[in-house]
Amino acid sequence: MKKKPTASSSSSSYFLCGGNVERLVRERCRSEKHLPMEEALHLFDKLTAAKHPKPEVSTYNILFASVTRKNNPPTTSSSKFFPTIFSLLNKLYRSGAVPDTVTYGIFIDFCGRSNNVDLAFAVFSCMLRRGWSPNIIILNSLLRGLCVKKRYSAAAQMLDKMPQLGFVPNVVSYNTVIKGHCESGNTDLAIDVLRKMDTTPDVFTYGTVINARCRQGNMSSASELFEEMVSMGIQPNVVTYNTIIRGHLVIGRWKEASGIFKEMVDRGLAPDAVTFNTLMDYLCKQGKTIEAHKLLYLMVERGEKPTEITYNVLLHGYCLEGRFEKVDELLSSMSREGLRHDVRSYTVMIDGYCKNQKVDEAMDVFKKMQQEGVQPVTITYSILLDGLCKIGKVEEAEDFFRQMVTQGLSPDVITYNTLIDGLCKIEKVEEAEDLFRQMVAQGLSPNIITYTTLIDGLCKIEKVEEAEDLFRQMVTQGLSPNIIAYNTLIDGLCKIEKVVEAEDLFRQMVTQDFSPDIITYTSLISGLLKLGKWEATSRLLEEMKDQGIELNVVTFNTIMDALCKEGMVGKGYKLLDVMIQRGLEPDVVTYSTLMDGYCLIQETSKAFKVFELMLSRGYKPSTVTYNILINGFCMWGKVDRARHLFDEMPCKGLQQTLATYNIMLDGLYQAGRVADAKEIQDKMIASGTSLELQTYHIILHGLCKNHHIDEAMNLFSTISCQKEKVEARTFNILIQGMFQAGKVNAARNLFNSILANDVVSPDVLTYTIMMKGLIKEGLLDEFDELFLSVKKDGYSSESVMLNAIVKGLLEKGEVNRAMGFLAEMDKSKFSLEASTAASIVDLVSKDGQCHHYMKMLPDFSQHCAKSNEINIDSSTSSLIHKISG
Repeated sequence: MKKKPTASSSSSSYFLCGGNVERLVRERCRSEKHLPMEEALHLFDKLTAAKHPKPEVSTYNILFASVTRKNNPPTTSSSKFFPTIFSLLNKLYRSGAVPDTVTYGIFIDFCGRSNNVDLAFAVFSCMLRRGWSPNIIILNSLLRGLCVKKRYSAAAQMLDKMPQLGFVPNVVSYNTVIKGHCESGNTDLAIDVLRKMDTTPDVFTYGTVINARCRQGNMSSASELFEEMVSMGIQPNVVTYNTIIRGHLVIGRWKEASGIFKEMVDRGLAPDAVTFNTLMDYLCKQGKTIEAHKLLYLMVERGEKPTEITYNVLLHGYCLEGRFEKVDELLSSMSREGLRHDVRSYTVMIDGYCKNQKVDEAMDVFKKMQQEGVQPVTITYSILLDGLCKIGKVEEAEDFFRQMVTQGLSPDVITYNTLIDGLCKIEKVEEAEDLFRQMVAQGLSPNIITYTTLIDGLCKIEKVEEAEDLFRQMVTQGLSPNIIAYNTLIDGLCKIEKVVEAEDLFRQMVTQDFSPDIITYTSLISGLLKLGKWEATSRLLEEMKDQGIELNVVTFNTIMDALCKEGMVGKGYKLLDVMIQRGLEPDVVTYSTLMDGYCLIQETSKAFKVFELMLSRGYKPSTVTYNILINGFCMWGKVDRARHLFDEMPCKGLQQTLATYNIMLDGLYQAGRVADAKEIQDKMIASGTSLELQTYHIILHGLCKNHHIDEAMNLFSTISCQKEKVEARTFNILIQGMFQAGKVNAARNLFNSILANDVVSPDVLTYTIMMKGLIKEGLLDEFDELFLSVKKDGYSSESVMLNAIVKGLLEKGEVNRAMGFLAEMDKSKFSLEASTAASIVDLVSKDGQCHHYMKMLPDFSQHCAKSNEINIDSSTSSLIHKISG
């Protein structure tokens, strides 16, 4: 009796039958289309093991087609399977099966699409060696592979050689090369290929070149190609119309876009969701969200179902307009339509809230998003970081950045740029530089925005040399500076009075074919005026006029500020009239500049009249405006007027800043009103305003000036516990105060304590104060000893020190000693200060001593500042005349 086969032996014999395996493979590939890799490998093994009959190569081809389709185009997750899939061809050879043209075609196409075109050509060579002739499909796959690899020239050469190989390129061949040229930005070459085609172009051919022209903004050429296409009897499809519509909208041509839309409908072609979404997106960005919403109704009316993108476009539009009540309506509509609130929906809402400075609401949406299981992406975090930075919450933004990284998301260039910009705006430039280095370490390439932001940050904290280095680094990295980069560095150089270097950069900018704009010229004008170069400024204004560049409010304010600082406020006020005549609206800075000018020349009543004029013209004063007036009144002893303005600020909705408190404190202490100053100090602490070192210095100086030395010492003891809040200036104020109060021993002990500690080093002013004090007290031997020790320790005598010594010695009648130090000043080429010169004039005018002292005086004429050869008054008059004209 025969033994019955077991289940396992039946299964094995079933799979050994070639016909059964082939049927299984064909059925699985037909039902699944894209087989999982594990199953495909299993079926391949079954095919190679099958006997009686051997499987046909066409079955292998069906399996290969299925598995290569699943992994094309290649993704990060699927690219790891490439070696495995390609190895199947070698296994096929070893199994004894003979690949045919279709087999080779499948693998050539797979290699080309997988960015392995060299391997595709290797397979092609193998195919030729084995005696198989290629077909047009295989040659097109090779063309596509070259284009995927961005080897567009090679693809074009191959297209030209195809007839020599006995093949006539078909429309797919031409379309592949045309698409490659367009992707590389060579649209003219693409159109040349179109003109040379030996076959009739199709809608894809024209659609490709039309899209390229639209992306270039060349709508006249795109429209001509569109008309040419229609005249050839090639009917545009919805994609072509969408391309033309989008092209017109990108350059703001709504009338033309809506005309194309009407033409499309008139020709019986149904607009799709992309058509409507494109039109709606444009309207929303123009602030016409209600009109965009009407298109949604039309879309539904025509039977086109809105998508998530449709609703996201409207969501963004309403958010940008601040109409958040409409947002809830749209979200409800999405839910009714069965559409999910995706990551884009939440991101556009977050963006809308942030753009309206509603960052707390944006954070609520962010939390809700996570609660609903929607994971934020990098752009979501970047938008929130930008929102936090724009409202000054940079530390929160830093925490949020760290949270993003912890969540496994990789910050991109935009994310880094956002945080770098936020840090630079609050002058945390060192942290911004650290972030820049971190960005590079992550393999990201900083762009022009990154560099320009950091250059601007460095310039704002006067680290202009570092900014110049960064500018050069940017160029070395292959990035071409734009006008913003040039303007930023020119402005930075002008701010630190390096105008010659700024002018060199200006000339470099012009040679690079950049046209200087009003920002460039205003920066240079500011730099020149800081150096008192009125004639050079006048020439620059003439150049601007020749270039057709009109002065703006900032330029006027810059010139007005320089005039006011020279005490020519009347001429500054004249510029106000010129501005108005030119149709320019003066801003708060304009009025504040004039107020500051009047305060500087003790005309506080005129300053207040400008303030009233500003209010009458509907301008809201800023904190800076009040600070200027308060400072002006304090400067000239009108402390009660200053206090009134100080108390008025909260009523006007203005916050008293650290600068406001410092001005008021200093004014009260200078006026001897210590009790009132202490009241302001208490108010400052109660308001939550942190006392910085400058504030402590004002209080210390005020207490010392008003002979409250013990209180000053107590305060000093308090701040000494916080080492970061003590510097040489802190000691200088107290030492000077002690000398003024006659407490010489206390001053000496405090000075010695500086020398004994390693926290603070005395500066030139510390030594100067000590020497002045010792001279005043008649302790000349001790003074000599200190001066010699300073010289011995390698300190160089500075002008301020020697001027102070000379004045002190002359006041004590120590003329011979003073003359010795005058000789040293002459040797060091130091200039005499006005007060020193006055002391000398007083000395030489004494009866009977004039001739004797004159012989002892060195010649300082060569060190004196040369008088300006050009009269400032006439120069400024000429300048204002040019502006007025």
